[in-house]
Amino acid sequence: MLQMIRDRASGLFVWSIVGLIIITFAFVGLNSYFDETDEGFQAALVNDQKVTVYEYQVAYSNEQRRIQQMFGENFDPDLFDDQIKKTALDRVIDNAIVMQAATGAGMRVSDEQLAGQIHAIDQFSENGVFSSALYKQQIEQAGESTAGFEFRVRRSLIADQLVNGIIQSSFATKDDIELTHRLREQQREIAYVSIPVDTFKDQVKVSDAEIEAHYNANQNIYKTLEQVKLEYLELSVDALMPSVAVDEEELESYYDEQKDRFLTPEERRAKHILIEFGDDADAAKAAVDSVYAKVLAGESFEALAKEYSADIGSAADGGDLGFFARGIMDANFEETAFSLNVGEVGKPVRTEFGYHIIKLEEINPSKGKSLADVRDEIKGEIKKQKAEKAYFDKVEILANMAYEAPDSLEPAKEELGLTIKTSGFIGKRGGSGIFAKRKVMDAAFSDDVLIENLNSEAIELSSNHTIVLRLKEHKDAQVRPLKEVSEQIKTTLIAEKAMALAKADAKVIEEKLKAGSSGADAVKAVDGKDYTWNEKKWARRDEASIPREIIQAAFLLPRLADSDTSSTKGLMLNNGEYALLAFSGIKDGDVHSMSDDERAQIRDGISNAVGIDEFTAMLNALKDEAEVKHFPENL
Repeated sequence: MLQMIRDRASGLFVWSIVGLIIITFAFVGLNSYFDETDEGFQAALVNDQKVTVYEYQVAYSNEQRRIQQMFGENFDPDLFDDQIKKTALDRVIDNAIVMQAATGAGMRVSDEQLAGQIHAIDQFSENGVFSSALYKQQIEQAGESTAGFEFRVRRSLIADQLVNGIIQSSFATKDDIELTHRLREQQREIAYVSIPVDTFKDQVKVSDAEIEAHYNANQNIYKTLEQVKLEYLELSVDALMPSVAVDEEELESYYDEQKDRFLTPEERRAKHILIEFGDDADAAKAAVDSVYAKVLAGESFEALAKEYSADIGSAADGGDLGFFARGIMDANFEETAFSLNVGEVGKPVRTEFGYHIIKLEEINPSKGKSLADVRDEIKGEIKKQKAEKAYFDKVEILANMAYEAPDSLEPAKEELGLTIKTSGFIGKRGGSGIFAKRKVMDAAFSDDVLIENLNSEAIELSSNHTIVLRLKEHKDAQVRPLKEVSEQIKTTLIAEKAMALAKADAKVIEEKLKAGSSGADAVKAVDGKDYTWNEKKWARRDEASIPREIIQAAFLLPRLADSDTSSTKGLMLNNGEYALLAFSGIKDGDVHSMSDDERAQIRDGISNAVGIDEFTAMLNALKDEAEVKHFPENL
């Protein structure tokens, strides 16, 4: 596709493309193509190479999104913020180091390799064929330029050469492969009995004396949390919005200024055939006149485009360029395209790329919305802008007055017209609403607030929400009265005694097994009860018919000594039962039964793991040698 035409279009961008240009091992945040030389734009300096704040912000956003997807509704940005910041900064620094190593080793990516990578991205294809128009549309929709996008893809490919070169050079020996197969396919002979603990609870008694003794010995367990009641001033854009007035003159002025937002410019969809100049402009003119004559003679425009057009990207689509507005194409090209009626073919037009024959396919006329149509929308925007301005003016005053009058919130309240709010009692673990935020509770229990009885600093909960708090009342941690916790203690002691009885029965069964009894006999008549013995079974690591905890415990047991026929282990199950397992043998995986596919799979897995270790070791060595300067004030 022509560079100019390709560089100018609009459309819908699929953000998953970003994932295709992140280098191996999630080095999130590729190097920015902006020349940001001021230290204010730098997140770090790595061996004199700038790591920009832009790169860091991309990495931060991606890491935050990853953590949020992992924890879902339980995600607390305040709780994870420090971790996310560190991870994001480490990744962009690692990326810079990898890029330096790759370019220092002379690794390069040709234009052909770059084009091949971009052409292989499905989101840029229509009917399985790369579309230059779609490529440009999607990139621009993301706020990118094709130059910037291609720059970052190129750097990603360079880095991948180094990463993949190290990983793919690793290998696995025959012994490695066979050992892995023996372990992976290993089976263990397991039998077990499970003893329901709850069945013992009705048999145990707990006296008042036992409850009191436990209470006296474990009072730290039954302490209330230290608590505070807080006064606070809260300032937010949302709270200021209702008091903001907007008059008709402001609405009309804002609409006039923003009118272009509410107008959809006319767009035209055209097809073209490009004949490049080559070495002979006269020959090109003759060629385009010849093709134009065929169009006029009624031959298929689409077929001619596929046969003659030098614009490879659009030729495959019959010359289709999609929709474009004015200001997108070359001026001469655009003048012709916007002078045609639907279905008309214009005379050949010359641009810097060659001669074009243009056929107009479709027109999307300009559309617009009146002030009445968008009144509520722009009124909300104006109110928000005014509220934001008021907020930033007031938040500076709030921060200053909280510092200048540290023993009271009254001066700030009077100056800003706010209301002093009061919380209930809250422990260090926090409460609901703003008191669920870690930074708020850290401030509430800080020495300045809790001991010195000073106002907190202005606490920024978000970009448009700030509070200042101070201590109103404090409660030390206290031991709860015995009467209040006696039932809790009783439940605990009953559970402990029931577990002890279950373990005692398991011990009886274990002793019978050691004395030579069969499993079925060992579980009979144990303290007047019969249990069910689960007979021996050869189980793999992924065995589903045996409780997972038993499988895991069995595969952690050492191999039996030559003199032993079995070993036993007691363990608690997740369902509340106590189990005794008997382990009596191991069968390693048979290496002679391995298929070629299995060998290849194991070989690739080992090689990849070794390669990752080698790459990590190399990266760590490079990091140890690197000179890295951080700019935390910019983050």
